[in-house]
Amino acid sequence: MTKESSVPGPARPPARRGALRLTTVCAVALLPLASSITAYATPAAALAPLAPATALWGLESYPGVTQAQALDDRQPALGGDTPLTGSGISWQDDARLLGGQVVAFDGTSSYLTASPSALNTAGTFSLATWVRLTDTTVSRVFASKAGPGHATLSVGYDRRADRWQVRMPSKTGKGAKWSVARSASAPRIGLWTHLAVVHDATAHTLTLRVDGVAETTVTGVTAVDDPSGQVRLGRGDNSWWQGNLADVRVYDRALVDQDFTGWLASGGFDEPGLLRPVLVGMWAFELAIPCYEENLSADLCQAGDSSLFGRRLGLTKGANVAGGQRGNALELDGTHWAEDPSDPHYGEATEEYGRTQSDVVDPETSVGQDVPVLRTDQSFTLSTWVRLDPTRGTQTVLAQDAADRSALWLSYRPEDGGRWEATVLAAPTGADDPTATHATAPAPAPGQWHHLVVVLDATQRRLRLHVDGTPAGVVGLNPAWHPWQAMGPLLVGRSTTPAGPTGWLYGLVDDLHLYQGALTETEVQRLFALQVVQLRQGP
Repeated sequence: MTKESSVPGPARPPARRGALRLTTVCAVALLPLASSITAYATPAAALAPLAPATALWGLESYPGVTQAQALDDRQPALGGDTPLTGSGISWQDDARLLGGQVVAFDGTSSYLTASPSALNTAGTFSLATWVRLTDTTVSRVFASKAGPGHATLSVGYDRRADRWQVRMPSKTGKGAKWSVARSASAPRIGLWTHLAVVHDATAHTLTLRVDGVAETTVTGVTAVDDPSGQVRLGRGDNSWWQGNLADVRVYDRALVDQDFTGWLASGGFDEPGLLRPVLVGMWAFELAIPCYEENLSADLCQAGDSSLFGRRLGLTKGANVAGGQRGNALELDGTHWAEDPSDPHYGEATEEYGRTQSDVVDPETSVGQDVPVLRTDQSFTLSTWVRLDPTRGTQTVLAQDAADRSALWLSYRPEDGGRWEATVLAAPTGADDPTATHATAPAPAPGQWHHLVVVLDATQRRLRLHVDGTPAGVVGLNPAWHPWQAMGPLLVGRSTTPAGPTGWLYGLVDDLHLYQGALTETEVQRLFALQVVQLRQGP
């Protein structure tokens, strides 16, 4: 199971392998932008997924997807090829995924259109999308279908009610009766929210789902369609959207709960749900290169990112690669790995850690530029395996840096017999701010491998700490917390205070995954089951 990697450089570190027999329970291959981690609404029996979307527009570019492709219909064979045509749109950097671009609507004139055949509003249909609202001074529409006199569908924000809103007329022209569905929850400026409109022509109902939850259902609905009316994104008849859209999907059926949580397919292929988080960083350390000295070569002192974004994890002098929970792991022990007594670094005390960097390396210094990976003003998830030396006291496993301090960190603390602790600052203030949020869990055996997951759910304003697949610490975010972006790198093996680095880790880190979005409790349990390896001492 363990794999040796070729290590170019002045010296090769020793292979530190214990006498372990590894029995793999499960393995997993995660797709970069469509995680296979899925929560299943009916675990007792396999379900066959219903019909997929008849039209799908990403509206988002990232490595491997161009802006032109982001406007293409990704389901051309199902409902006919209906690409989007833009008018006055722009592309906003890092609005949803760092390293990506998403279509931006200016609130006055920019919009997108698709063929009328993409949506029949008189029949049963569903429209689902991620949406971000940046202005609430007026009512706005982000999706509509044109009709004579007025749109046959309008979806957006109603300022007077301060709610998400869907409007459908009973007929075109004058004298129409309007069916209106409004959300129970108020929109939050700047926060990405998933909205889905479901019209059931047989049941005569109109349902509005917010983040997968059916908040409102209106009955007695009569709908109409104009076969020549364009599908419009970013505008209504006289209303323009200010903000962003991503992952817009049209279905010719009513969406059900499993569409949001995911399907366990009877054919053996799982279908991820509409709310799935996006994998934006993955370091398994299989091809990681230990660090003899920094600045020698761009190819050294780094671990590669297996996600589409390709951000490297830069390593400092003395950081090593050793046997991990499965395969290789990053080893940080405070002593250079050189074993030759004549080596100038033999026995040298080192300050070892990793930090996320761009894949563009300075040719003069051979060092990458430190960059963040996550939007910390949105929901996100950190997942890793760790084994450490508890005699070394308080230690930081992961930390997200801001300007002169860490904005959040996951640590081990020796108090109370040992505990894991996830800490999130309410704002870019002092590390001892009483408004910080702490989620804790017992850590009785930190010298053994443990799976740790931190989930910040910005929508539910909740911080979750999972240990070995179990939600061990769940707390509400401090009322003072507000969404804010920490622009420093993600650190592995230490954290930062205004006084300098602290909390050096003495141990091993394996299978580091970062997700934009909140993994559910079921998804965390599934990830643990897919990654866990049984370790048995033996010959």
